[in-house]
Amino acid sequence: MQIQEIELKAVNRAEAYRYMGFGNTEPDENIMKIIDEKEKELLGVMRPKFIFDCFDINKNDKGVELIGTTLTLKGEAVSNHLKDCDKAVIMCATISQDVDKLIRQNEISNIFGALVLDGLANAAVEQLCDVAELFISATMPEYNRTWRFGVGYGDFPMDTQKEFLNILNAPKYVGVCANDNNILTPRKSVTCVIGLSKKEVDGEASCSKCNFKDKCAISKEGGSCGGKQ
Repeated sequence: MQIQEIELKAVNRAEAYRYMGFGNTEPDENIMKIIDEKEKELLGVMRPKFIFDCFDINKNDKGVELIGTTLTLKGEAVSNHLKDCDKAVIMCATISQDVDKLIRQNEISNIFGALVLDGLANAAVEQLCDVAELFISATMPEYNRTWRFGVGYGDFPMDTQKEFLNILNAPKYVGVCANDNNILTPRKSVTCVIGLSKKEVDGEASCSKCNFKDKCAISKEGGSCGGKQ
């Protein structure tokens, strides 16, 4: 198991604009000033960190068992995702509870500011996950890596969350829990699976199989999150 805390000095603006609903259009000067201000606030409070562990896997009719744990990854989508893999990495990433607090504070007095912060925070979490993927690849260079497969994506059950977090001891080490509805807290957190294989691996996320397809703004705009829920 490895735990890493990193520093993000800036948020990927192109991704943030997409999350805010601007698509490929750059905001005007007045809105840009607000975004600049909110980015500074966000960078001042967030504490990006991630935790991951790697397991040998056993594939059977129940799903994909993580050897040495009680967890079986269920669903056709995640089984297909790991079909050519020898190992699976499970990961949790978060930018901290203080980000949730900042967004809630803005929701009370500055709703547009809260929307801007939400978009920036979503982009920051994605950046953090990108860094984590590169770190995982660097620690296990002999393996090829799949894209990250989020819990709840496709038919991968959301009720996997609590056991997933417990195996990583994520509540203790990175402060991430799941409530009774299997929603992560802090909200700006991600749980995902990455496959490792000695073979060449490829594959793309499919919006048609995603649990969020009916309410996903990215999909409605013709884009894809690549499974990075």
